[in-house]
Amino acid sequence: MSERDPVLPEVEEKTLVFGGPERALGETFEIPIGPIHPALKEPIRLTFRVRGERIVGVEIRTGFAHRGIEFMGMRQGRNLIQILYLSERICGICSVSHPIAFTQAVERAAGIEVPPRAQYIRVIISELERIHSHLLWAGVAAHELGFDTLLHLTWRVREKVLDILEELTGNRIDYAIPIFGGVRRDITPEQYPKVWEALRYYRGLMEELLDAFLNEPTVMARTRGVGVLEPKEAEEL
Repeated sequence: MSERDPVLPEVEEKTLVFGGPERALGETFEIPIGPIHPALKEPIRLTFRVRGERIVGVEIRTGFAHRGIEFMGMRQGRNLIQILYLSERICGICSVSHPIAFTQAVERAAGIEVPPRAQYIRVIISELERIHSHLLWAGVAAHELGFDTLLHLTWRVREKVLDILEELTGNRIDYAIPIFGGVRRDITPEQYPKVWEALRYYRGLMEELLDAFLNEPTVMARTRGVGVLEPKEAEEL
């Protein structure tokens, strides 16, 4: 093992248990799902305790996709710029939030003051990313409900904000915008109208999507009264 090889500590395995057999009347059965399963977006193991078609408890095991990315930085001899690029790859969907958090931590520690314009640009890119991330996961939620029409609608309109992000940063993911003390790219006056156009487009559209998710009979039939958590159980999550 070379000096640059990571020394990964043992990861404590945690198991979360909600509910229990005592909450069911009669015999309960265990149904294991995962960690690899076509219905799962990420590796996770779920052991459901069911009575008939009623779920009375579930055991959750996570950590199968842990990459040890927190140990790939200085322990492997990377400098701050290299770690910044690494932070952008924690999540492709939210690839600006992690590097902004990292740059802000370094800036605060080093006493670096970021110009107001750079701060505004960071916020603009972050909010555009928020739109695309929310639309993506709204579509995933619709798919899990078996409402693929709503999935295709949300993902179709999501393309516009990705086009704007590509216009402003050069990429649809991994925008590489934040740098210590500022940003790598400016937003030019020629690009302002495109951003405003996208915001006007989404302002009206979001009301329609919100109405579909809150009032559409197909959604209501598959969500109302399903997966209800007691306040104490919600706090444990």
